[in-house]
Amino acid sequence: MQVHVKMGLVALLAGSVVITYLCSFASKSLTRFFYMPPAQQKEISRAPKVRHVVLDESVVRGKRVFFIGDVHGCYDEMMQLLNKADALSDDTVVIFVGDMVNKGPKSREVLDFLRHSKAYAVKGNHEDHVLREYDNSRDPKYKLSQKYTWVGKLTSEEAQYLRDLPYTISLPTYNIIAVHAGLVPGRPLEEQSDYEMMTMRNLVKTAEGFEARKRPTEGKPWAAEWTGPQHVVFGHDAVRRLQLYDHATGLDTGCLYGGNLTGLLLGKEKEREIVSVKSRQSYVNTAKV
Repeated sequence: MQVHVKMGLVALLAGSVVITYLCSFASKSLTRFFYMPPAQQKEISRAPKVRHVVLDESVVRGKRVFFIGDVHGCYDEMMQLLNKADALSDDTVVIFVGDMVNKGPKSREVLDFLRHSKAYAVKGNHEDHVLREYDNSRDPKYKLSQKYTWVGKLTSEEAQYLRDLPYTISLPTYNIIAVHAGLVPGRPLEEQSDYEMMTMRNLVKTAEGFEARKRPTEGKPWAAEWTGPQHVVFGHDAVRRLQLYDHATGLDTGCLYGGNLTGLLLGKEKEREIVSVKSRQSYVNTAKV
């Protein structure tokens, strides 16, 4: 009888250990998959219905492609850059890499241009912030802060345009993908989180792979770790300005902060050229990370 009791206790303990291990493993796996630090959770996106868009050969055949970095409402510089690259002609596909609006002087003008042109764009963290404030302002008791007062004048059609912006635009013909902030190496596109695609700047290497970080003081630049297979064109990182890697090109050169507005022009023979214009002034004192 005692032998059976002891064997039963041993089996019970062993089962408990196994269950504890499995729960721990599942918890860690789920944490890695869904992990987002509490301070970053408030930045979860108003997600579009179509997260990833593909522009196939029929869209780019016989045309140039012009990627434009963070505009941030700098409408005059945007038009100057488009004219300098002769990108307003029908033979050029224009793609903005996010943060087209907010913080700068003429966000409404930029938004109006985007909506009535044939340009494509991905969603940046500032488009997401604008949507957050727009949604909050539907409550009559909600007061917009000074930097978001312009959001109060948005129409529902304008807000819907921003809401529908995808997180990435892929061009298989060029083996290029555009995203606002970055992509985590080794992770399928469908598993990249909204937060990572809109706000990451750095990566921290762990035993399980990479974890994205918003601040450039933690880890290394994500683009330095990116080895393809696609070449990534991105923005978001004004502190580092123009970034040229083998498999990634960063176009945020701080127009908002008195730097440049920069674009990457792909010719009809797939040759590449960096085109930029100087900012007319510093609209914000320093780049906030």
